[in-house]
Amino acid sequence: MNLYDIRQNQRISKAQAENKRTARNVQESQESIEELRQSVQKLSLVCQAMWQLLQTTSGLSDQDLLETLQSIEQKNAAQNCSKCGRVQQSKKPHCLYCGTAFPEEASTMSCFKV
Repeated sequence: MNLYDIRQNQRISKAQAENKRTARNVQESQESIEELRQSVQKLSLVCQAMWQLLQTTSGLSDQDLLETLQSIEQKNAAQNCSKCGRVQQSKKPHCLYCGTAFPEEASTMSCFKV
């Protein structure tokens, strides 16, 4: 075996080791995503159960919930800067990144569709 073959074998071994590390990372990421998906499902069920209990005990309607969600969302609405395009999480008169003034009726990103 000459020096070229030895060097190529080293490169192949290094690439195979990197491939194994990457495969492990992908597997770990997929497992984490599945855990997060299950957590979101559980939280969704808990929210549904709490809402049903609240409706039963207080007489609130779905419309009451939507109005409250919209009110909270408006207070915490995200704004897109028209100049730099970055998202700002709180209502400020100017973009925190580039200083562009936001219009009075800044466009917001809604989480809830009514």
